Amino acid sequence: MKHKIPFFIILVISLLYSCTPMDHKYSDFIKDGPITYLTKLDESEVKGVGGRNRIRIVIPELDDPRASKVEIYWMNKLEHLVESINPSEETNIYIDDLVEASYIFELSILDDKGNSSIPVAITATSYGEIWESILQNRLIASQEREGNDFKITWDVNIDERLLGTEFEWRQGGQGGAGTPFTQFIDSAQTTGYLEDFKASSFRYRSVYIPEPDSEDLFYSSWEYYMEVPGVSEAEFDKESTTFTLPQLDDGFWVGYEFMWTDKTSGEQRSQVTHTNTITLQDYDGMAVTYRALYEFDDVAVSSEGIEFSTVRYVDLDRSNWYTAPETRISDGAPLNNNSEAQVNEKNKSAYLSHPLFFAASGTDGQISPRSHFDGDENTYLSMVKGYGKTHLDNRNKTGVSHSFGGVSSDGNDLYFMIDLGEEEPFNYFRMVYRGGQSNGNLKPQKVSFFGSSDPDCITDMNRWTIIQESVALPGSDLASNSSDPGHPGRVTGNVTIPESSYRFFMLRYDEWTEASNSVAIAEFYLGLYY
Repeated sequence: MKHKIPFFIILVISLLYSCTPMDHKYSDFIKDGPITYLTKLDESEVKGVGGRNRIRIVIPELDDPRASKVEIYWMNKLEHLVESINPSEETNIYIDDLVEASYIFELSILDDKGNSSIPVAITATSYGEIWESILQNRLIASQEREGNDFKITWDVNIDERLLGTEFEWRQGGQGGAGTPFTQFIDSAQTTGYLEDFKASSFRYRSVYIPEPDSEDLFYSSWEYYMEVPGVSEAEFDKESTTFTLPQLDDGFWVGYEFMWTDKTSGEQRSQVTHTNTITLQDYDGMAVTYRALYEFDDVAVSSEGIEFSTVRYVDLDRSNWYTAPETRISDGAPLNNNSEAQVNEKNKSAYLSHPLFFAASGTDGQISPRSHFDGDENTYLSMVKGYGKTHLDNRNKTGVSHSFGGVSSDGNDLYFMIDLGEEEPFNYFRMVYRGGQSNGNLKPQKVSFFGSSDPDCITDMNRWTIIQESVALPGSDLASNSSDPGHPGRVTGNVTIPESSYRFFMLRYDEWTEASNSVAIAEFYLGLYY
């Protein structure tokens, strides 16, 4: 049976529902009014520009006129600030005292009612001492004085962070006095000039910005250019052991330092002067190394060292020397360009007569001891080598080992003698090797020296006194094909030996290589240093 609901009941129910508000389900959530959001910042236009222990936040002009503040969080919202902004213009906000690091910043725009935009995040870096410590000075390719200016050149710069290099120097006075000068040379330049540069030093450093829009400058460490007078500008009075050097017209220059080794004790010694003269105390050395001292804002630095020999090397006058005469004429050997020849009579000493084993080849070859001291480095004395590698090998054997042009070694020592003309003191020798040698085959490796003032020494070997035995010859294993007369393979340099005083001098070849047949010397010197 179907029951019908009376109409009046339906009417009452309808009236009851019509009296309930339609928003009764969410009215509690909007009792303070609807939520209002400001226009969100554009991440592509907001910038964080790094500086020296700070970051500059750049907020562009905004389209939303309601914006009046910006709220910024960083360090996981442990740090926070709110700054006023003008939406009609760009705003720069500086966050100072930041540790050197990269940061994430969260930014929201606020209005005067406290309404906020949806936050955006940007990343920026703060720079400091660590970053600055790795900056390098722009590498100078060359530097030189050019007239009154100082010219500096670099390679093309490829570091966009480099702005340029600054220079500082002082002219006039010393020890911080004088007129200061500065100059900045832009990184776009590959050549720069310090104009009217009269000083002897300068310091320089390169200037960087970490990012294109950064407002803070960073600097590489100072580097220093320092001149020191050359040996030709130094004066030494041996009797008073006093040095005099130029008085430098440089406000950073503060003096000179001298360093030497005591030749008796081996002690390393040094002495400083704040003027341009110094008397070395208890000086007993053969050479000093001096350097110029500079002070740049309490930073003490020094130039490279210059070695100055306080020993004066004086070669003996070789024009009075005489040589050994004919080689083995008594044996009836033929005279020809490749074997034996007589020494020119004018160079012959009446006291010297003994056999020598000469051999020569080429246009520069001479079979005469006189070629040792004729002043011509293109002539040389060539002597046939003995057995094996030493003079002892040669003494113990007879026969033929090395031979050249019909001349052969037969077991005698290899040596030459010189008559100095009169008894003379000497304590060093110097030897010039034959030029054009590609190796050490033609060079003696070791030699011994003997002296005598007895004319009978030529026939009695017991009349000779040993000066020094088995002296290794510098450059004996090097090529001597350099055109440089000071090349280490061309000349031994002055080699000291015990001081002696004799009229007659003998050099014996002690060691040689087995390659090739002869040994060749172009010039030989004796001298005295004091």
